[in-house]
Amino acid sequence: MGGRPEIRLRRGLRRAFALGAACALLGGVGLADTVAMGPSGSGTWHEGSLKIPLYRGGVVPFELTVIATPNNCSTNVTTQITWSESENWVKVTLTGKGALQPYPTVTRTEGVDWIPNAFFPDSKDVINGRYQFWIISAGPLTTFYYDGTTLDLLGSELDFEAQPSGSIPVQFPTLRAVGSQMFEPAANGDVSFTWNFPYNSLTRGDLPQYGHHIVTFIPPNLCQANPFRFDLSTARPYISKPLPASQALPFSEYLRAGLIFDLTVEPPTYVVDPPRTNLTATYSGATNIGGAIPKGWTMDIDAAFMNNVPPIRPWPGAGSCANYYNPLHTKGLNFCPSP
Repeated sequence: MGGRPEIRLRRGLRRAFALGAACALLGGVGLADTVAMGPSGSGTWHEGSLKIPLYRGGVVPFELTVIATPNNCSTNVTTQITWSESENWVKVTLTGKGALQPYPTVTRTEGVDWIPNAFFPDSKDVINGRYQFWIISAGPLTTFYYDGTTLDLLGSELDFEAQPSGSIPVQFPTLRAVGSQMFEPAANGDVSFTWNFPYNSLTRGDLPQYGHHIVTFIPPNLCQANPFRFDLSTARPYISKPLPASQALPFSEYLRAGLIFDLTVEPPTYVVDPPRTNLTATYSGATNIGGAIPKGWTMDIDAAFMNNVPPIRPWPGAGSCANYYNPLHTKGLNFCPSP
């Protein structure tokens, strides 16, 4: 193979990641105008409802900690969403018996189950925390910039007004993520939570001046990226600042792309301003996997990014009631040729 390594990587990444992963993320079970979706659902994009159970480990991104939950991790949370485009409302409810610990505390160890990340700032420890529910779906291809000399990640098009001089642009598939207002369960751990928002504009429930975040998993350095094998690449989480509410999208955009749900554990105060989210969570699930994700299974992110099947696999944390950490995604390989 000839040519500059960064050019080959850029072309390969654009072809393998952008096309394959975007198709995989977009290609799950969506809601058609005449077909109900998911384990329990009915209606159309315009008016309908769905109900889906969320389990520990359903969707576990890299470097996320799934905490142990009450009652020996035997419970779950159920999400129900109803919507009406004509009346411009969406209602989300979460219910669960003894499912969450009030004011949770999570401690992590740097270098073991927490690695600082300038592109995903979160709190190592959560003391007397709170909960936040997230609606996530496939997002746009987004341009990221890498230093033309070191090949280190500089940030995305959302972090710069213009492309940094001498940088290498690479497009990656992304997700959109929007969080609810914060909440706590009852003293006995029961969950009864409601989030209402207008159909035509999904904004953060805690800070409605903000819309969605852009989230993805990308190489911190282009030499750590295999253009054709995401599973061999090093990838770390990235989250943008929240977009302004003026750029918020209607709920239909999320429905059509397939939904992922996550119930995170957040610090009692925001870590950065504007806030992002913490890589500590409880229950999760998805409708973009046909029939949803069953208990004891997890979305296979490597398979999704490489457009492979099946898109789920057994979750390694199943059968144990302890905090589970999904480690840094890396094989420690360098794909740049020696000088």
